[in-house]
Amino acid sequence: MALPGNPTALADRASTYQASASRIQRAADDLRALAYTSTAKSLDAIRERSGEVAGTLDEAYGRYAGTATALVEYAAVLRDAHRRADAADQAEATAESYAGQADTRVTALTRHVRSLEDAAAPVGTIEAAERDLADAQRAARRYDTAATTAHDDHEAARRDMEAAAQRATALIDSAIDATNESWLDHVGNFFAGVGSWLADLGKWVGDFLQDLWDELQRLVSTVLAILGTVLILVLVYALLSMIPVIGPLIAALVVGILAGFLLASILSDVLKPTPKVSEYTRSDAEQDTYLGQPADLATALKDAGYVDSLGHIYTYGPDGKVTDDNANESVIGVTKVVDADGTVRWRVALPSTQEWLSRFNGDQGATNDLDSNLALMMTPSLRSQYERAILEAMKQAGVGADDPVMLVGFSQGGIVAGHMAAYNSDYNWDAVVVAGAPIDSMPIPSSTTVVSVQHDWDPVPRLDTIIAVGTGGYSFGDKPNWTTIHEASPLASKGLEGIHYGPAYNQTLQSNIDQVPATDRADLDRYFIGDPHAYGYEQSYYSWQEN
Repeated sequence: MALPGNPTALADRASTYQASASRIQRAADDLRALAYTSTAKSLDAIRERSGEVAGTLDEAYGRYAGTATALVEYAAVLRDAHRRADAADQAEATAESYAGQADTRVTALTRHVRSLEDAAAPVGTIEAAERDLADAQRAARRYDTAATTAHDDHEAARRDMEAAAQRATALIDSAIDATNESWLDHVGNFFAGVGSWLADLGKWVGDFLQDLWDELQRLVSTVLAILGTVLILVLVYALLSMIPVIGPLIAALVVGILAGFLLASILSDVLKPTPKVSEYTRSDAEQDTYLGQPADLATALKDAGYVDSLGHIYTYGPDGKVTDDNANESVIGVTKVVDADGTVRWRVALPSTQEWLSRFNGDQGATNDLDSNLALMMTPSLRSQYERAILEAMKQAGVGADDPVMLVGFSQGGIVAGHMAAYNSDYNWDAVVVAGAPIDSMPIPSSTTVVSVQHDWDPVPRLDTIIAVGTGGYSFGDKPNWTTIHEASPLASKGLEGIHYGPAYNQTLQSNIDQVPATDRADLDRYFIGDPHAYGYEQSYYSWQEN
């Protein structure tokens, strides 16, 4: 990916600053000449004022000249960095092309050697084929090494560019600070300091009130969810107690077990510390299943389906089939998309539930399990491990507090996406795209654009109506920022397995993308590489295990 910045434009801007500095210096010299060559007494006041203005112009010259010097130096480094990065990109592309050809040859020769061995060919023939295979493998390694070296060269150019930018910033700051000594500057700095203090105070008050409001919403939602659960347990008790003779005893036992299960599940999640988050390196098998970046909003759910497949440990039987699937880690995808104008947007893909039986067979490692599901839906005021780890991963990825963020998720991934947009103000949640998730009753603010896909007869999106004491959620279409695509699953014939199914939801979104208003589609497409304004992207993955 090409480095940001325009060396030619920067050099032109630096030349403009240099020309301005020269004109300022000439004006200062002319004023000094007027001050010291005039002899008429009537010009004494003019001389005094000319000297003062000349001194002020000297300060302006220092600022312009210092800025120009810094920009000239940075423009040269930026131009060189672009040259090196472009050369490295070309070398990497060439090496990867040859590496692909070499890998194809290795595969073909491997098959050839095996066929010779199976056919009991002469030893000399087999050895010659093995030598050809070894030569091909060495060539493939050389090309892989060349591609890695070229990538490292690109990153080195980027680091040099960033270091030069920091030096240019320091030089500009020094040039301004060195001439910031006039009385007016001091007065201006005082009021600027007062204004900054007032701004900081206002920001603190605003943040405090926002945090207070977030917590109140969490608390109210938690109380409503608990009341809804209590009503459900009372209903269960009432129904079971109708059994003659032993009904009340059985009812009390069942309700007690359910209540204890819910309480134990929630506390086992929310009381644990935040997991240790680190960048995730995908295995070769995981990279082979990667289908590439989503091009637009219509294909957004492809991200969610892919992260569902990451972080697993598989056990295989003698027949090569999977006998055990261990959800060892929770893995999310964080994609940085940069516009040509420098605007940065982030897309965060969240996995669905990968572990359902942690209460019975012990936690496997992933936090996107049944415990966090219950915590997210029933106790929003108690932050789950899943939510806390996502926030830490976003911090490590470099997501800024004001950067626009899109959250994408299926099922539990959609639950946590809506949950964070509704109850967290740490980031600028610009968009939420979910499928098969019960988010209708969540108080997601109108500043967040929501696209929710729900299949007919999918019970999961309706869970919030049950737990939220009949609030009923928002009726479809009654919020300008909210689009609900409500359609039958293309795999409905397979029953619930085909209804609450990520790939089926992916098809539904693509087939019904026109239900999203055109203006919303245009805005949300900017989070994807297919948008004409996209300049480049950077893909990262982060993972953690339950404590």
